[in-house]
Amino acid sequence: MTDLKRNIVDVPNPSGCGLRYRYFGAMTKLSGVRELFEKPSELRKRRTRYDIYMSTNASYYGYRDKEDGILAREEGPTERKMRTEVEEEWRRVEEIRREVNEVVSVGVLRERFCLRKKKM
Repeated sequence: MTDLKRNIVDVPNPSGCGLRYRYFGAMTKLSGVRELFEKPSELRKRRTRYDIYMSTNASYYGYRDKEDGILAREEGPTERKMRTEVEEEWRRVEEIRREVNEVVSVGVLRERFCLRKKKM
């Protein structure tokens, strides 16, 4: 804003832009003017290993997954299905193992019985 003698007068800017109202267009791209409007960059503190370690808690390691119940609701049906499949596989293997033991034990008994007959 200027006075009657065309001198620039500092008037508080109601728009909140600060002193920028004086500069417009290509003027804002000049190096000195640009530096006026730039905010100083804050130096970020580098995080140490200790800071990172202190921010990890039980949630990070997944210890609290069961507390809210969402995990059980989402994975429950799948877990039951997988458990039944594994149990069926285990039963099948156990049945085969029993059959093999019966065959082996019957075979051993036959051999013993045959040996006894030959000796007599």
